Amino acid sequence: MQSAYPCSSFVLKNGKTILLGKNFDWTFDKGYIIKNLKNTTKVAYFTHNGTPASWTSKYGSITFNQNGKEMPYGGMNEKGLVVEMLWLEDTRFNISEDKTYLNELEWIQYQLDNFQTVDEVIANVETLKIYPIKGKIHYILADTYGKSVIIEYLDGKPMVYEKEANACQAITNKSVAFSEKYIDNIQGIRQNNTSEIYRYHQLENQIKKLQNPSNYSEKTAFQLLESVSIPKGDFKTVWSIVYNIETKSIAFYSHKNKEIKQINLNNIDFEQGLRCFNINQNKETLLDNKLQPFSEKVNFEMVSASLTHLGFDMGLSKEISEHQFNQKLVTQSYFSQNYFHFDINIPMAEAGKSLIFSVMDSEKNFNKKVAVTGGYLEGTTVIGTATRHIYGLKNGKYAMIALIDENKNYELDFDSEKNPVEKYATFSNFIPKSMAEITFKNTSSYFTKDNAKLTVVWR
Repeated sequence: MQSAYPCSSFVLKNGKTILLGKNFDWTFDKGYIIKNLKNTTKVAYFTHNGTPASWTSKYGSITFNQNGKEMPYGGMNEKGLVVEMLWLEDTRFNISEDKTYLNELEWIQYQLDNFQTVDEVIANVETLKIYPIKGKIHYILADTYGKSVIIEYLDGKPMVYEKEANACQAITNKSVAFSEKYIDNIQGIRQNNTSEIYRYHQLENQIKKLQNPSNYSEKTAFQLLESVSIPKGDFKTVWSIVYNIETKSIAFYSHKNKEIKQINLNNIDFEQGLRCFNINQNKETLLDNKLQPFSEKVNFEMVSASLTHLGFDMGLSKEISEHQFNQKLVTQSYFSQNYFHFDINIPMAEAGKSLIFSVMDSEKNFNKKVAVTGGYLEGTTVIGTATRHIYGLKNGKYAMIALIDENKNYELDFDSEKNPVEKYATFSNFIPKSMAEITFKNTSSYFTKDNAKLTVVWR
């Protein structure tokens, strides 16, 4: 089952040097850096009935992109503001809130387009809501004043964790409140770099051990990133990035192209000429004057490769790419008509039991035991209700298996009369008589946005 979505990030500060480092750990490695222009009028992609945000960019930026122009994973603007994101499974956006909206990656571009400082971002963080397309993410930001912040949406509201100048900050893929318990103690935690808590612990303790913070350098930052990198596997470190906020420059390399590339925003004309450059190459290392013209054709090739990898179809890829190059206000979209968000409540009456929960989108993935993104949960029950928010699923049939696994054998057990002896739930009314009858067909139902809010009913 899919249950890990790694990434690591930190901010190093010493009163002058300010460095934000980021390992992008993912299963897909293609991407571009994009030069985004100032004085450009923009409209967020329409995802549901409501009002998409619209604005005119004040500042130019350089961003790292897989999902096309306007939907970056991170970047720096010409004023030195850096915004990056990491996966956070516990994220819950308030999608019902009556506010002007944008999606979870447009949020990054919006901050880079509009603000110079962390304080400005914080002051405006409640202005818009995030209505996601897929990602359950949190954000780390830093600016030229040495201020940094982590912003998380845990109960529909933005939680803001600020650090002043000279106070370093680190984050991986658990919430700030959860992670901080493990700064000094990782007893019982799996100690390898696929564990988000172990990577967090490693970063915090290595930052403490840096003897002379006046010598913070890009080399130091890359060494820290290397120490928590994931060199191989389905999820591996595909890009490592160091933003030098003092000099307004960016250094990076990819797992296939190890030579460090650099770009200095002070040397970039953000008034004209939409430009890009392939992240995965070693031919050019100083990119200031090497950026290439960026067309909708190149954008579509990037968007379609990434979104189909994420499980979206070509129709959505085509519309999103077209929108990114011809932004206008509309009243419906391919996404709003064909995709939905699951909101599944899991009631639990007993504590200390072993819980397994999985949502799968096809017979093939059911047989391979591959859950949809964000659709897997394994842990120990507490009395109350757990909620799974699964974003960006296409209208269609989905199977669910929820199980109170009393003997921890990852199977539903039956008595001699073929009756289930453990609490379980599926999306259908079918009552299995054996594990062989627990199939995609027998545990599934058809879902759209009209029936995607439900509560698990235990049998």
